[in-house]
Amino acid sequence: MGRGGRLLDLLLLLLSMASTTSSVVALDTSYYAATCPDAEAIVKDTMSQLHYTDPTLSPAIMRLLFHDCFVRGCDASVLIAPTPRRSSERAAIPNHTLRGLPAVDAVKRALESACPGAVSCADALALMARDAVSLLGGSAYSVALGRRDGVVSNPWEVDLPPPFAALHDVLAYFAGKGGFSAEETVVLFGAHTVGGAHCSSFRYRLTKPDGTMDEAVRCGMLDTCGAAELPLETDPAAFFDPDTPFVVDNNYYAQLLGNRTLLQVDQEAATHNATKHHVAYYAASPDAFMQRFSEVMAKLSNVGVMEGDAGEVRKVCSRYNNNNN
Repeated sequence: MGRGGRLLDLLLLLLSMASTTSSVVALDTSYYAATCPDAEAIVKDTMSQLHYTDPTLSPAIMRLLFHDCFVRGCDASVLIAPTPRRSSERAAIPNHTLRGLPAVDAVKRALESACPGAVSCADALALMARDAVSLLGGSAYSVALGRRDGVVSNPWEVDLPPPFAALHDVLAYFAGKGGFSAEETVVLFGAHTVGGAHCSSFRYRLTKPDGTMDEAVRCGMLDTCGAAELPLETDPAAFFDPDTPFVVDNNYYAQLLGNRTLLQVDQEAATHNATKHHVAYYAASPDAFMQRFSEVMAKLSNVGVMEGDAGEVRKVCSRYNNNNN
């Protein structure tokens, strides 16, 4: 057999191996059409009930998605509860203030009641975040489905940027984790149009002013937070956007332009050469922000997903199906 024939045989062998060992499929909005056709409705109905009971939940779910997707991808690894013999991402310091975990459990129970073993926790969380945006007045967007749940969750892998990080480092981090451009990063920062932060995230800006925070805001926050560091359970919190704290809108960018934001990295976006024109644009363009925010949230929900036969579909989101994992 000639050299060309041997190469052809090798190519056919490789193609055969690929077809028999790879079962990865692309995410699809109709992924559950046969196995759980009401999945999206179940998530939406449950989220709506939870939101109207506690409007602070929806911003917490959006944050939970970010903390999940930027560590090992959108695989629900952040939902795994630590045990006496095994730690998890939830034990890492950046995740100590996460909220919304019982809400995820409630949504998962509703899904399991209707379609046992069908819908992954990763898909449930992506849908919950989508519905959270809508419940807070944001633009609706489609979520492609078919994510699998991870079987690894390590606290030492949680490398999220701290609130005092320099913006150029955060831009590099977002680009490396999810391929987000400077403009997309500014749009994701817009999630701070809702929710808030504990004073420990910005107290140093109050006690050691550098002129980058409006003085009236600084004094008001100093009255709220106090100058002394406090344990997390007693540390006060403040809204990022006190004007519309439960509405997805572009008012956050007006806060940046007026030096009225809490986090240093957010404020730096208003003056950094790579981001300041995006901040100014979205401050003046509410409709453009609403559209782009939904688009970038959809992109966030697709970061590093597991598909096909990888991972598992957990029965309970806070623990692996195999407790020995």
